[in-house]
Amino acid sequence: MSDLEEDDPPHLARYREYKRRKEARKQKNAAPATHVAEHQQSHVTWIDGVANHPLTIPALKLTIWLCLLAFFAHHEFGSVFFLASIPICVWQSMEEYKRGPRELSAYSVFNPDMTRLDGTFTSEQWERELKFGAGALRRQD
Repeated sequence: MSDLEEDDPPHLARYREYKRRKEARKQKNAAPATHVAEHQQSHVTWIDGVANHPLTIPALKLTIWLCLLAFFAHHEFGSVFFLASIPICVWQSMEEYKRGPRELSAYSVFNPDMTRLDGTFTSEQWERELKFGAGALRRQD
């Protein structure tokens, strides 16, 4: 690169980069691909975008589930398949979300030292409300 090219305005530098890439493509297309792997790397198709989309796997799972539901419904086991798939869906949805190391669970029995979340309605609070009314709800820890 010459000194003149280093001091080019941004639009001119982009134009020169465009021209270099265009020339490189011409040279690459002029010579046939000698190796299959080189040809596959240079060729990008629409399937590459679909395979990397975040909804591809859920859509595939839903399609398979609907096909299986239709199959079992045809053989008069559709309701059995549907009811059997509910626990599987619940199990799959619980597996996707993992709590962070300092994130507390909504259920205090799973927290260290049985720590409760702020605003949790407890049996002690309910007992104080029954005995002394709603005015006795001051925090007494």
